[in-house]
Amino acid sequence: MAQSSTAHKKLNLLQVYRGIAAVLVVMFHLTDMSAERLNQVTFFNLFQAGWSGVDYFFVLSGFIMVYVHRSAIGKKDQLKSFLVKRAVRIYPIYWIMTLTVLCFFLVIPGFANNKDLGLGQVIVSLLLIPQNDKPILDVGWTLIYELYFYFLFSIAIWFKPKHSVPILSTWLFVTILHFCKIINFPKSFFLLNQLFGNMNLEFVLGCLAAYMVIKYNNKIGKYRWILFGIANLGYVILGMVVAWGNIEFERVTTFAVLAAMLIIAATSIDLKESPKIPAILIFLGDASYSIFLTHGPLISASTKILQKANLAKYFDGFFAPALLAVFAVVFGCIFYSLIEKPLTVFLRKNIVERMFRPKAEGRI
Repeated sequence: MAQSSTAHKKLNLLQVYRGIAAVLVVMFHLTDMSAERLNQVTFFNLFQAGWSGVDYFFVLSGFIMVYVHRSAIGKKDQLKSFLVKRAVRIYPIYWIMTLTVLCFFLVIPGFANNKDLGLGQVIVSLLLIPQNDKPILDVGWTLIYELYFYFLFSIAIWFKPKHSVPILSTWLFVTILHFCKIINFPKSFFLLNQLFGNMNLEFVLGCLAAYMVIKYNNKIGKYRWILFGIANLGYVILGMVVAWGNIEFERVTTFAVLAAMLIIAATSIDLKESPKIPAILIFLGDASYSIFLTHGPLISASTKILQKANLAKYFDGFFAPALLAVFAVVFGCIFYSLIEKPLTVFLRKNIVERMFRPKAEGRI
């Protein structure tokens, strides 16, 4: 998912878990597509709950917004800067991948899985507008939620707290009622289900996690390693139960809560101890957005080619999928190094910095 530039001390443990979350999503899609197209169980279904990586991304986004951008709350003059930085971070790389996938689908329609490739669908996919179906690039559905959260946070920036608090509190109240199934919207009302959807509460958990760190870090710090251990162990146990117990959990009250605990503990550890972490793990976190965007088309195309070529019998349950997973992660890292990183740096220097350069500096 998208990172956030910050003048704060870099929280390396959060970055490491960002990379882990991206790998979990890769493994989940690999498990899912192998079962669906090749009738093959991979890694003993151990990564059946790999979708929980998305929950970590959502909670982390809420945390970053409050932890990094809290000084912008109630200051409408900072809204433009906030939105431009978010757009520059999210859209360009997403557009590159969406247009690449679109071209591939147009050249080889059989790989499109009956997706609507009309002009209207292309536009709403590129703009990440809430829609009834998934965008052309499947993982774009998560970015739609991400942008909606940015919109909600923009309300907190644009209005003074005396106005934004009632607005956001009303939204949260309706969202909680919907989560508790006191209010139900028909599935056809996809926009309402988006605006008040359960997944939005994961961003709220992230905001609460940031508040806890800011307000009570000294108290939390005493128990940081215990909390860190509980969160990690909880993830492992829940993942195993999902994988082998064939039990479905409500993700907000399980994996998202664990993600909030993990983020609180990891932040406290980073702030108090600054543990030394191998550079490769931090790099994996840096490349997580590229890995997240690129892995789906690669795994989808690979498994579909194997399916159409009747080569599924050569795709075993461990070595072949492990090779494909490594390829997907490495490709994402290369994409990050050659495309995402230089393009983001270029756009920041030539768009963000120029747009918001102090006027006095412009006169020199």
